[in-house]
Amino acid sequence: MAIDFEVEPEFQEKLDWIDGFVREEIEPLDLYFRGTVSPFDKSDKKVQALVRPLQDRVRERDLWACHLGPHLGGKGYGQVKLALMNELLGRSSFAPSVFGCQAPDSGNAEILAHFGTDSQKARYLEPLLAGEISSTYSMTEPQAGSDPNYFTCRAHRDGDQWVINGEKWFASNFRFATFAIVMVITDPDVPVYRGSSMILVPADADGLEVVRNVGLAGDRIA
Repeated sequence: MAIDFEVEPEFQEKLDWIDGFVREEIEPLDLYFRGTVSPFDKSDKKVQALVRPLQDRVRERDLWACHLGPHLGGKGYGQVKLALMNELLGRSSFAPSVFGCQAPDSGNAEILAHFGTDSQKARYLEPLLAGEISSTYSMTEPQAGSDPNYFTCRAHRDGDQWVINGEKWFASNFRFATFAIVMVITDPDVPVYRGSSMILVPADADGLEVVRNVGLAGDRIA
């Protein structure tokens, strides 16, 4: 089956602008910082002072968080347009954050938009969409990789709360995250696709211990 990657002239103009903007305004950040800072660190005032004006220009072009629907401030673009955009954004570690589509925040925002409570949306989704906080998605386990059939991280009800027991690996950028969405087993007696759940965990939750930070490829942050 062939896939048609042709787009209308109006969108091609947007791609041309993105190409030049990434090359001239965003890629220099990678060359200057050389992996010593992270766009996910919202507490780094030096980085944010450079990134915020670029994000404002993206918003002015109506290209912010294009993977999201209009009700969340995005354009709701389909997979072809998003693929062509991300081909350009992938040249820079800063570009996805400048355009509001950085993983894992992008996927976590969609999860919260569809399934979050009103209080979760106010506390986490709104600042996440505004680029004010970062998040992480915690799935991988030491003995299982990302195959839920072998997960041992469990959660059980205790009153009106969930208690999680287990270990996760490779939760990207957790050191900068305000919250994590954690995939756990809540019912081990049924098939995993029915007995697994995703639970929102604040980064400062009681009992949560970060054993060590493992940098990503090219990450030189201490």
